[in-house]
Amino acid sequence: MTQRPLVLVSWHGGQQALPCVHLDAEAQFDWLLFDYTGQQTPGDRKVAGLEVIVLSQPTECKGDIFQALGNWLHASKRSPEYVGLIDDDVWIGVSDINRALFLARCEGLDVFSPTLMHDSHYTHRWMLSQPHQLFRYVDWVEVMMPFYRGELFLAGRPHMAGNVSSWGMDKYLWPTLQKLRGETKTALIDAVQASHRRPITSGEKTYRNGRTAFDELSAMRDLCRDLLAGRKDLQDSAWYARIFEQRHVRSRWQQLSAALGRPLRRWLDQST
Repeated sequence: MTQRPLVLVSWHGGQQALPCVHLDAEAQFDWLLFDYTGQQTPGDRKVAGLEVIVLSQPTECKGDIFQALGNWLHASKRSPEYVGLIDDDVWIGVSDINRALFLARCEGLDVFSPTLMHDSHYTHRWMLSQPHQLFRYVDWVEVMMPFYRGELFLAGRPHMAGNVSSWGMDKYLWPTLQKLRGETKTALIDAVQASHRRPITSGEKTYRNGRTAFDELSAMRDLCRDLLAGRKDLQDSAWYARIFEQRHVRSRWQQLSAALGRPLRRWLDQST
């Protein structure tokens, strides 16, 4: 039987829990705190006045958290309606999470994410909030604060193994599994906004497996191409071209245009 949504929030176990989450409403989901330092004792307990489940394991990056969550869900035989994973440096309110889940149900979304306020640290500009709309359909959402259908997330568990950084999961793994499973409704929820407070550094490291994040991205792309082998209908589709073939590196002219446009964008962001 499908259970309540489960929201994992990352936690430095030696510091205050939930430092960026505004507890402004009663949660319409279950809490899971993931101590990525391995200092805390795992299990059911009360943290910050909330009944939570604590998972505790030292990790190098977000991919370790994805794998640990998948293994725990499998071992505990849990089947949440949705699984959300929120970084510990994302400012968001409980009411925002409740609203995002409500809107996702209304729209029948399979994968979704709140959008980012314009003062956030970000990698992909299209994750920034856009006004005057509830939803924006996209091919994939990044791993900063994604939500997945619980069964979809568990279907990805065997394919996450060994990916420390999580690079390639968002762009390749989830869209591929969604196509294969017929669960393709993916959207950004512009009506719900959060802010990411720390600079992004995962692309600058070499992990314990000897790979960089870019190496893991390439490996995940190859794995997903193998999963799609024999599906000529998908391999010949516009979706496949966007995900696996489209060039995503800006040309020099595009880089110059973006640089020239930054002062104007800043002025527009600050205008009333």
